[in-house]
This record gives sequence, structure tokens and C-alpha cells, in this order.
Amino acid sequence: MPVALRTAPANRDLDVPGEAARVSDLRGRLREMGGDAGAADTAVTTCLVWIAGLLMEIAEELGDPRTAEALVDEAMAVLASAPRHRPVAPAPAPAPTGEPLTDRELTVLRRLQGEVSLRRIAGDLFVSYNTVKSHTRAVYRKLGVHSRVEALHRARERGLI
Repeated sequence: MPVALRTAPANRDLDVPGEAARVSDLRGRLREMGGDAGAADTAVTTCLVWIAGLLMEIAEELGDPRTAEALVDEAMAVLASAPRHRPVAPAPAPAPTGEPLTDRELTVLRRLQGEVSLRRIAGDLFVSYNTVKSHTRAVYRKLGVHSRVEALHRARERGLI
């Protein structure tokens, strides 16, 4: 067992400068590889949560309460050093293209009104699931929306359904 774990105090301060430096170094390296700050923070947080999860799993499997407590403390310290998430601005809605919907796209759009899966729509129309997905994506793009609910709302606004 690593010496750091055997000597870790049960109630140690979670803001350890060395850990913050390692996290900062990792974040900097990720940015150098071409990622933006948000992507780097997400990658660092993902890694730290994974490491903390592994430490917690090991702690659960141990029969020694003191060692398990040290691992739990390490996991808490790892999580405490994770970057804080900043609010992310929602993705802007795509602009409607102004292209008219094809007859088949209108058929699929009308079928989207029911709580029916795309697979069921494909079966009802005797086409492949991928064809229905393609028509659905085209409908979303042409209407400038991201979801079924938005597509139906926009279609009603335009009098398409």
C-alpha cells in the first residue's frame, strides 16, 4: 500500500496545494492539445470522478476500516480538486432553411404527433428505420429545431399539421 494512504490523517484539509497544482497542470496540457477551457475542465472532472469512484470501490472491498477510511478521504480530496462547472449557454437553435418539406417528410412529421417510436413509424411506412431518421433530421433542419416537441410546435405555427 502506498505510504501516502497509510499516513493520511482521517480529517485532513481537502485543499492540498499539490493536488491543485496537478489538476492545473493536467488542465493546461489538455488545452495545449487543442481543447478549449470548458472541454479541458470536463475532461479533468471526468478523470477525477473516475479515480474517486475506483477508490470508493476499493474501500468497499477492504476488510480494514482504517484503510477504507483513508481511501474514502482520498476520494473526497480528489473530488474536491475537480474544476467547478460553469453554466453552459444553450446551443443556439439552427436557423430554418426555408426549404419546403417533401411529401415524405410531411408524412413523417405527421406521424411524429403520436407517441410512436421512429421504428414503429418506419414499419408503418414500409421503409427502413434509417430512412425515417434521415427524414426526421431533414424536418428538424428545415424547421430550425432540435427535438420532436419543437418540430411539432413549429409545424403547428406554420400550419403544416
